[in-house]
Amino acid sequence: MQKVSRHKQRVWVLQILYGLDIRKKIDLENYKKSYDNFIAEKGITEEDLYAEELLEGIIMELELLDAQINEYAINWDIERMPAIDRNILRIAAYEIQHEIPVKVAINEAVKIAKKYADDSSPSFINGILSKFA
Repeated sequence: MQKVSRHKQRVWVLQILYGLDIRKKIDLENYKKSYDNFIAEKGITEEDLYAEELLEGIIMELELLDAQINEYAINWDIERMPAIDRNILRIAAYEIQHEIPVKVAINEAVKIAKKYADDSSPSFINGILSKFA
C-alpha cells in the first residue's frame, strides 16, 4: 500500500474536526469514534498514521490552542470564526507547537484554506499564523 501524504492526512483531520465542531462534540471520546469510523469508511489499513497523532493532540490541547489563536486574532473571537477557518488554525497552531517548521505549517494551512474555505480565508489564516513565528 502506498504511504498516505501528511497533506492528505491534514485534510482528513480537518474533515473530522469540522464534523465534531459543528456538532459541538470535540472531546476525546467522540474524536476516537469519528476517527475510527472515518478510517474504516476510507478503507485505510495503514497503522500509526500522523492523522491520529495530530487529531488526538489537538483535542488534548484544544483550550490552549484556542487561547493562542484568540490572542493573535485581533478583534476576532475563535467562536465567531467560520468553523472551517477555526479548525485549519487549530491544526497549524498545534503543528507549530510540535516541531513542524512555522513556514511549513502556514503553507499547508493556506493551501488547505484555498481549497476548502472561502476566498478571504487564506489571507485571514496566514495573518494569524504569521504571528506565531
